[in-house]
Amino acid sequence: MGKKGDARKELILEAAKSVFGKMGYSKATLDDIALACDLKKPSLYYYYSSKEVLFMEAFSQEWIDSLCRIKHIAEQEADPYKRLLLYITSSLRYYQEIVTQHTISIKVLIETRSLFQKLFKESRAKEANFYASVIKEGIINNIFIPCEEERVGNSIMVVKDLIQFDEFEHAFYNQLPTINFKKIEEDVLFTINLILDGISSKKR
Repeated sequence: MGKKGDARKELILEAAKSVFGKMGYSKATLDDIALACDLKKPSLYYYYSSKEVLFMEAFSQEWIDSLCRIKHIAEQEADPYKRLLLYITSSLRYYQEIVTQHTISIKVLIETRSLFQKLFKESRAKEANFYASVIKEGIINNIFIPCEEERVGNSIMVVKDLIQFDEFEHAFYNQLPTINFKKIEEDVLFTINLILDGISSKKR
């Protein structure tokens, strides 16, 4: 794209952060963002095909950095079992914070699921690897029984995603006003505990 194009994209992203931050995702429009960076709407479409893509790219690095901080905090926990639960709980609450802060509708959460997974493909792979590495450490320290740690790690990530998405769909199709994030957390932790108890070398 060249230096000029890269500079223009950076300008758009900064304007988008400001507009989304002030108005929230649902109320902000591409017209608002175009106005904020002194561009015409067609010019904005040249760089970003939709509001969804622009929103996710605008905050992607901030989200990735925040999850890295959550991971760093979790790594201070010596017990691999508790470390996994701490990371999962913290990441779920951070996701809730993003949704609430930017007033993202249930419909948008459902519609952007595939886009989210595509844009965060590398980050999601690192998350699964983190789970696998903690499980491997637990196996070495006789906290977990020998198992396919990569497969279990990936299963943990998939289970967490599916429970979240199932609750989003439930809220949408039943026309509920909000998402029950407390239920998501409880259901995710219940299921992850079942998985971890299944590979635990000792009863907890």
